[in-house]
Order: sequence, then C-alpha cells, then structure tokens
Amino acid sequence: MVYLIGAGPGDPGLITVKGLEFIKQCDTIIYDRLGTYQLLEMVKPDCRRIYVGKQAGSHYKKQPEINEILVEEGRKGNMVVRLKGGDPFVFGRGGEEVTALLEAGIPFQVIPGITSAVAVPEVCGIPVTHRGTSRSFHVITGHKRADIHRSDEGGLDDYDYIRNQEGTSVFLMGLNRLPQIMERLVQTGAEEHTPVAVISKGTMPGQRIVRGDIQTIADKVNEAKLESPAIIVVGENAALDFTAPNRGPLQNVHVGLVGTPKLREKMRVAIDALGGQSYSIVDMSVEQTEEKNRLRVALEHVEDFSWLAFTSQNTITLFFKWLREWNIDVRKLAHLKLAVVGAGTRDALKVEGYIADYVPNEYTTSALARGLANVMNDGEKLLLPRAVQGSETMLDILDQGGVAYEEIPVYDVVGRRMESIQYLKDLDVITFVSASGVRGFLDVLDAEKKKCGVAHMLNDIDSCGDHTDNTDGSFKIHDIMKNIRIAALGNVTEKALEKAGYRADIVPEVGDIDHLISAIGDYYFREKRQ
Repeated sequence: MVYLIGAGPGDPGLITVKGLEFIKQCDTIIYDRLGTYQLLEMVKPDCRRIYVGKQAGSHYKKQPEINEILVEEGRKGNMVVRLKGGDPFVFGRGGEEVTALLEAGIPFQVIPGITSAVAVPEVCGIPVTHRGTSRSFHVITGHKRADIHRSDEGGLDDYDYIRNQEGTSVFLMGLNRLPQIMERLVQTGAEEHTPVAVISKGTMPGQRIVRGDIQTIADKVNEAKLESPAIIVVGENAALDFTAPNRGPLQNVHVGLVGTPKLREKMRVAIDALGGQSYSIVDMSVEQTEEKNRLRVALEHVEDFSWLAFTSQNTITLFFKWLREWNIDVRKLAHLKLAVVGAGTRDALKVEGYIADYVPNEYTTSALARGLANVMNDGEKLLLPRAVQGSETMLDILDQGGVAYEEIPVYDVVGRRMESIQYLKDLDVITFVSASGVRGFLDVLDAEKKKCGVAHMLNDIDSCGDHTDNTDGSFKIHDIMKNIRIAALGNVTEKALEKAGYRADIVPEVGDIDHLISAIGDYYFREKRQ
C-alpha cells in the first residue's frame, strides 16, 4: 500500500494526525526537499529512506523516475509513504503519481495536507479571504513561463484570468520569476500600486516577509536576498497584518536542540511555552560500555562503599535499570549516602524513590567533588559510576582532597545527526547542556563535512563541494555559527565550547534545564527591548 501524504507547509506541527500515524508505521518513506525534515525523525529505526527531492534549476530525480520508484516500492508489499510538501494535489504532481499507481494496479491512499498557499500567508497575518477586501482567492504556479500569453491548452493564460477576477492571488514556486510575474500582471491591467507580499521559508526557520506593491516588490525582494521556497501574495489582503502582538519572549526565535530525547523534549515544552520554535539537530544517544560489569562487581561488595555519587541523569537511569536486570535487592544499598550534581539529578533520583543526602550549591562536578571532600569522613569510600568523557578536574579535586573512590565509566554519549540540522544556518540559538553534547555536535559537523561539505548544512544539496574554505572541502562553519547565539548549561559545557573555539552567549546562574530556557527567554526579551 502506498500512502501519498501532505506534509504541510514546513512546521511539523501542521501535519494531520492521520498523516503522522502512517509516517510512524511505514516501512519505506519517499520524500523530497519540501517535506519537513523533523517528520523523518518519526519513522521506525529500520524504515528505508529514499530522497527524490528537487530544487529550482536542477533535479535529483525526474518525475517519471519518481513514479517508477513508487511503483517498484509498492509492488514489494510494504507500507510505503510518499511524503510531499503542502498538499499532494496542489501543484504537488500528486495526480501524476496516482496515475502511475493506478496503471500499475498498486493500492494507494491520499492523505490531504495543509497547503502552503493558505497556511504560509496566514502565519504572517495575511488572510487569503477577508470580508470587505477579498471574497475569493486563486492559486497559481509560478513555474509557468510568464512571457507566454496563451496557456498550453490554447485558452487564456493565468494572467488574463486574474485580470477578470476579484480576490487574492497566490503564486507558488515563483521567486525566481518575480520580476516577470509582476510585469505580466501590469501588462494584463493590474494597478502598479496593488499590495504584494513575498514570504520566504514560511513556518520554517529563517521565515521572512517582504511587503511592497507590484511596482516595488521585485527590487525589495532582491535587496532582502530572500530564498526559496517562497510564496507571492498579490491583492489588497497582502497589506493586512493580523499577527499576534506578543506570544512570548521567544516569538520568532528558532532554537536548535542538542541532547538526549528526554532532555530535548523537556526543552521543547519550555521553549513552546515562551512562544519559540525548537528543532532537534543532534541526538545524544547513551551507549553502555563493558565497564558496567565492573559496577556489578562493585555492587556485590557494596559494603565497601559509604557514598554513591551521580553526575548525570543518564547515570541514574542506567544504574536503577541495571539493578532491576541484575536482581539486586535495593535494601543492600540502605547504608549508602547519595550525592548528586544538581537539581536535575536530584529530581531524577527522587523519581526512583530516593532523596539525595548532598547537593552542592553550585551545580558543577567540581563543586560536587569539593563538597564530597569536605563531608566524607576518613575511611569512607565513594562509588562513582559516570560517563566515559567525565570531568578529569573532578577526579583531580577528589585526589587532592584525599577521597578514596572507585570511578567506573559505565556509558558513553554519542552524537547522531538529525534531519533538522539542515536548518542550521537559519537558527537563532543552539542549546548545549553538556560537554559531551558539544563534542557530539562537532563530530556531526565533521561527518557532514566529509559527506558533502558545507553545502549540505546550507540545505543546498545540488551544490555539494561549493562554499569551502579551501581545497580540502573544510567547512566555513565559523561563518555559519557567527550569527547563531549559543546557550550553555554550566561552566563545564561553557569551557568545552571555549576549547572548540566558540563563546557561550547565554549561561544561566543555576545549572538546570528550566533556568537555561528561562535565561534564553530573558536574553531575547532584553534584545527586543533595545
């Protein structure tokens, strides 16, 4: 079965419930450049991904090739999703794909999507219809040659049609032909002072709108350097602005998230509450190490330890998971005093049913080490399960304080590229919650460089190998990052950024997620008031 699903205009929250359900279940997903990248993260881990995207000026796959792929995949008997930007039947060539499936006898279903022709103007405060100014709207493809006065079928062309109609005209895919479109409108009788709005990357990071009239809009758009995809709105309604005055300090702020799924979800909820939009760009996956067997041995002799310290929520999650797997009676731990690095780990420990005996005033591993050196008595020993890339400074402080401890690196955190990293250059701020997150982010960028060069990061698949610093194809990554604010959780994360050559713009005084997002909100609140 093949499902043609409209992905909507770009914001993943604007896909239909039914469409999202099929995306989560499919065995194969066939997508193009206009499909929202975040939806690709919703598929099953073993789902096959087939990119057939197109860009103005070049084609990765021609339409007949796409039709053949759909038929070929449909014949395999798997659940196949064809994800298309907007709605499949609004200049999406969905009809051609359905025709190919019908001729091949492949069963299919079309799931409508929200068309960008209505949604994109709407999010910019422009209604395509409005009582008193526009009782109708007309959607026209901008790909058609504007200098042709007759349609392919021999009738009046779109511009002659528009001249005889009232209402709002919406042109899709016409940015590269904007001057010709405006000229043709004037030739067919449109007033030069008719309002026009051009919206670039609607509902996505980098969304921008330029307003003018038929006479001035081409020059204004050229000066603003708007990029595709873009929508052109012509008519009295293009002068309207029904946007909400203030949805919060992060309104129109696009935040890139680096972290584990649990942490990213917590940040997403907090960012949404402040009016912002978040995009997961690097997933930090937790991978257990063989050293966990040392932890099991240590717990068999848990009476040798007096303290147990946790430096991350990941450690807490893994620790209690392994206790259950190993059938260890938690009452054996009753004599242990528990220390955590901060509020997040304290709360995670509480979820497991335990109250921390020690939490430092400053939420850093260095402060935790200093505190343990002060509160631990002679003869007491510390059990310290933690990440492979744990702070060496913490161990130095414990050594200097004469603390006896056994450190066990039970897990590693590895960065994995997420599809939304293609939005990188359009993000306003990126959040880093750990030093491992910084390393993971840089590792992903390095892998992208080897794969395709900076062009891939710029969502410019057809020009891989361009935009390089030198002949070895290295990124101009500093050029991309210089316009992006960086938010760091804690001094250790901040130092990891400095070591990599970046400066944190936002560092909360208290090292937890809530304070991090609050600090980002405060930063943009102050910036917007200036």
